[in-house]
Amino acid sequence: MKEEIENISDTRLNVVCTFDASEIAAESESIVSKFCKEANIPGFRKGKVPRNIILSKFSDGIKKQLDSDIINKVLDTLNSKTEWNIVSIVDVKHENVDGGMICTVTLDIIPEFEMSDYKSLSIDPINVVVEEQEVQNEVRNTLRRYAKYEIVERKSKAGDFVKLNYTGKFDDGSLVADTKSIPAIYGTQTNTWEEAGNTAMPGVRAIIDGIVGVKAGGKKTVSQQFETNFEVVELAGKTIVYDLEIIEVRECVLPELTEDMLRTLEVKSREELYEKSKQLLTNYKTSQARFNQREELVTKLIESVDVKIPESALDGEATNLMDEFVDRKIRSGANLDDISKRSQEIFDGLKPIAMQRVKIKAILDKIAKDEKIEPLQNDIEKMILQDVYTAGLDINKYIAELRRDNNKIIDLRRRTLRGKTLDHLMYMLCKDLRQENVTNGEKPTEIPEATPSAEE
Repeated sequence: MKEEIENISDTRLNVVCTFDASEIAAESESIVSKFCKEANIPGFRKGKVPRNIILSKFSDGIKKQLDSDIINKVLDTLNSKTEWNIVSIVDVKHENVDGGMICTVTLDIIPEFEMSDYKSLSIDPINVVVEEQEVQNEVRNTLRRYAKYEIVERKSKAGDFVKLNYTGKFDDGSLVADTKSIPAIYGTQTNTWEEAGNTAMPGVRAIIDGIVGVKAGGKKTVSQQFETNFEVVELAGKTIVYDLEIIEVRECVLPELTEDMLRTLEVKSREELYEKSKQLLTNYKTSQARFNQREELVTKLIESVDVKIPESALDGEATNLMDEFVDRKIRSGANLDDISKRSQEIFDGLKPIAMQRVKIKAILDKIAKDEKIEPLQNDIEKMILQDVYTAGLDINKYIAELRRDNNKIIDLRRRTLRGKTLDHLMYMLCKDLRQENVTNGEKPTEIPEATPSAEE
């Protein structure tokens, strides 16, 4: 095979590969032999169908398989000779010439790029501090699972639970609830409960704060100014007026820490409950800090490298993000028609995020190759469990889908490899992470060794 590469742009090229008659004959013979072995035709035993019948009955299938195999040979050759990351096949043309074939493939690629010295990147160490008041609040939250909620006639105070109705309106007086794509929590709610003054609760901050100091039967109007980058784009930058009607106020009465209650909480003393709560908070804050470290590392990797991205890769990733966005909206009760009307606007707004995703994928793929990292079976199994847990899937059905769809297996392997590469970099660059593992009795101060790739 002879190949000739023509650059159309930095991210698109034509590859013209010429196969002589002997190469095409050998490839065709291999395909026909496979058809002969696998064909099931009435009147003939499997593997015993005459060749001329196979050629007559399966001529179209043989031709399609030949064209497909030729394309794969072209791609395999390119992958073995270049560092390109092939994103998509834009066009394919086959031309039969004197028993041979000229195959012209138009490809979108992420071209070779220079990596920065990623091993010298600096990642800030974490410093987890758990305040006394935070521990007391955690103990209180634990006890609240066994609390009684008693009706009170006084004005509500922070920590009380308030039953209310509320209605949100835009500046022009129209109801927020009439815009079906906006989640109901931001529009109209009846007989709903809110914890007065709870800063950690999701929802409308003006309502949560506004119900402090109001008695049952009372009414109140509050205004909420939503941030310009608020996740519900229909509300971003807008001020919504909410009319509140208080129905009932209940006080949260915590149980006493008797011996029976301590046994229920599976602790032996108040001190053990305190320490258990402190450890839970420490673990949570450490997990959040590690997540922030990963985000910091991803940002620094993206900023340190100039990667040229083809439009097809950008559109493909934006489409994936759009699918995720629509799925979340529908599950939250949004109207699909309302989303469809704004689909192009939403799609364009997702492109900057898509660009970041495509870039970090390309960077991690290159680092994985440089560091000779390969996903092991155990790594892939962990990714499967993560997918199942995150999406709430049935593991048996998920594995069955993987077995039916080779593209899903390829995607799973790629995601596993990228995740493992990012983990590798975290261990490489975060000294406090390695020290944490030593403190926990795990191995390393040294960086985990990567598994050599098959190419090596």
